Amino acid sequence: FGEESGGGWVDDLRARLARHPRAAVGEIGLDGQWVPPGLDGVQSEAQRAVFETQLALAVELQRPVSMHCVKAYGEVFDSLRKQGSPAQVPVYFHSFGGKEGMLDSLLKMKPGGPASGGDIYFGFSAAVNLRSPKTRAVMAAVPDERILLESDLEGPSADVQADLAQMLGVIAEAKGWSEEEAARVTTANARRFYSLE
Repeated sequence: FGEESGGGWVDDLRARLARHPRAAVGEIGLDGQWVPPGLDGVQSEAQRAVFETQLALAVELQRPVSMHCVKAYGEVFDSLRKQGSPAQVPVYFHSFGGKEGMLDSLLKMKPGGPASGGDIYFGFSAAVNLRSPKTRAVMAAVPDERILLESDLEGPSADVQADLAQMLGVIAEAKGWSEEEAARVTTANARRFYSLE
């Protein structure tokens, strides 16, 4: 979309964000699996150019970022390091599907690149994350103050409440918490990420 619409999309996004000063930027990111209709393969370079422009805009406007990443963690890691984010803005990996090693690498990002990983959050949803047997171990490894609950569902037929309740139970089990504690911690984390405190 970004390349097809020319450079006007950047000005349009900037104007929309100006009209909504509490809005996050995203969901943005890279997808190493999705092939746009009518094309022969993943458009990695085009995706990366648009993603890095969006990320730079988030840093410029000091907005939190909701990150989409599928089979492109190395590339996203490099872009974060290049852009200086999340040193400057919080980043939330939505429906995080990375392994524990990538989680550890993201949390250890050093100054000179993004920072110490202190502003990186990791969300989990039943719709996406429960397909993988590694999810519970990854959730257990996420620092308590960086874990988020999400549904990754939309539309009138989506049973968002049931999905959230299911994932809340999984997070509670993985972290050794009660469901009440999981709800309290993930709510506090979301409020901090979106600067609602």
